[in-house]
Amino acid sequence: MTSEVTDQAEGTVHHGYASVLRNPQFMSLWIAQVFSQFADRAVFVLFVALLTTVQHSTIAGHYVGAAQITSFLYVAFTIPAIILSPIAGVYVDRWSNKAVLVGSNIARGFFVALITWSLIQRSPVAALTLAFLLSIGSQFFAPAEAAAIPRLVKKEDLYSANSLFFTTMMIALGFGFAIGDPIIQSSGIGKAPYAVAIGFLIAAILLMFVPDSKPKPVKEEQEPWWEELRFGLAYIATSRTVFRAIFKITILFSTIITLNIIAVGLSEQVLDLKPQQFGYVVAAAGFGMGLGNFFVAQYGQKWKPTILAYKGFISLGFFMSVLGSLGFIKTLGPQYLGLPNFSFQGVMLAVPLIIAALVGSSCAMVAVPTYAALQAAVPEELRGKVFGAQNTAMSFASTIPVILVGVAADNLPGGVSTTLFVIGLPTVLAGFHFLFEELKFEKQILREEASAEVKAVS
Repeated sequence: MTSEVTDQAEGTVHHGYASVLRNPQFMSLWIAQVFSQFADRAVFVLFVALLTTVQHSTIAGHYVGAAQITSFLYVAFTIPAIILSPIAGVYVDRWSNKAVLVGSNIARGFFVALITWSLIQRSPVAALTLAFLLSIGSQFFAPAEAAAIPRLVKKEDLYSANSLFFTTMMIALGFGFAIGDPIIQSSGIGKAPYAVAIGFLIAAILLMFVPDSKPKPVKEEQEPWWEELRFGLAYIATSRTVFRAIFKITILFSTIITLNIIAVGLSEQVLDLKPQQFGYVVAAAGFGMGLGNFFVAQYGQKWKPTILAYKGFISLGFFMSVLGSLGFIKTLGPQYLGLPNFSFQGVMLAVPLIIAALVGSSCAMVAVPTYAALQAAVPEELRGKVFGAQNTAMSFASTIPVILVGVAADNLPGGVSTTLFVIGLPTVLAGFHFLFEELKFEKQILREEASAEVKAVS
């Protein structure tokens, strides 16, 4: 479906950022995403503060420490994302898109407010159950939001729209957790849930101004949800464009999570910073993502999305390897290269931060064109299923770095530097492989088109 805003915009001369920023319904969706994303990150901090301050926490009669209860919390938030996202995608396609967007934020705001109940504050099991329920609301919101973007903007503006969404998503991922503690410190654990709930409610109000999806025809008998899910997964498996887009987004998201985890060890092992100062590295990468998003949105449309994305992977792997090399240069340079002993302090700190920014800009080269190509390729009636499956893949991907990367950075010879090489070099090689494969595929398509034209003429 094409929204009224899209229809009206056909006669304008505005393109890119100028077009989407003049689109009031898109702006409502985007600003709602900002409130929702930051509230979602603050919620995790709220639960961590609640669960780790409950003295003598016991589950099934056994004492549970702070680290273990936090891992239980992560699982409580992740299970709905892995199991329910595809099912939620089916119902997102069936139901009113606007109702899902508004209702999921109201539900999350309600569940957050329940943290103030004495039962939740006394019982870790009750708190973890509430976290599970709250995560269910997020699984409906994410595919509904992704499905709404291509309905609100013109196809040629998808780069700019996704640039804005990806930028705020990465900012929330990198810095969203930081707002939880100030909220708790200023309002106290008893009132902080209400402050976070207001963020979800503001998002719900803004989403009321977003036009709804096209009404679905009423059928006497609807297929079971698992049949619709099977059809959606079959569509993903048989569509080369969609399957590869989801695969690239999943790998990218896994890499971003990895970088957030590695930043702690990088700060301590290589940069001679305190572990809690890893925010400098994350902030530099976030700054690079912002710049990369802007340039890709403004100038990236001259390249085919797949070509730009694979070049982004090559760049990402290269700069991750360069970042990893800093540790080896610091430790082995004085011995084998005749370099004086040095530290990445003062002015020298700019070197790793600039490289981190280039890593961030490389992520933008992958994310923006891939999201835009995915949204343009998927029919509206399948968007919920496809984006639900994408969220499941991303949730699976986020668990792998959490489990493996910290262990590798602490135990492999060379620590963080070796880990960055182990991730970066295969990324470069895979990027080159798929880039050449894509170029070969394009040449084959051109040959087939030329052959068809010759046959048509003769």
